Amino acid sequence: MDIPWFLKPELLLHAEMLDEQEMLRREAGNSYARDHEQDLQIKALQQRVAELEQQLLALEVLLAEKGILPPVPQEPESKPPADPSVPIVFAERTDEQIACPRCGKQQPGNRNDCYFCGALFRYEKE
Repeated sequence: MDIPWFLKPELLLHAEMLDEQEMLRREAGNSYARDHEQDLQIKALQQRVAELEQQLLALEVLLAEKGILPPVPQEPESKPPADPSVPIVFAERTDEQIACPRCGKQQPGNRNDCYFCGALFRYEKE
């Protein structure tokens, strides 16, 4: 005796797989929406932090002008980038940390070039 077509197990499994597939599709859409919403919230928070930092700096300047806080240090004037082919001259090599005059990164004072910006170093006592 043959089982009717609507009771065959492979057809029931197929229907269950279609239901599972639809459920996964909905969950993926919900996950994307949650991720997108979190990205928007993060951007809004980053913008708010930047605004608050600007307000804090303005308040510090105002309080420094009134003499309540010490003067706010001025940012150093940025120098135009020097010619990278011209080496930077140091008095002598040292094992101590030095700052690259071009980019400001700290590194050992015995290098031939800056590990960050590639500026050439030359030493007078060599």
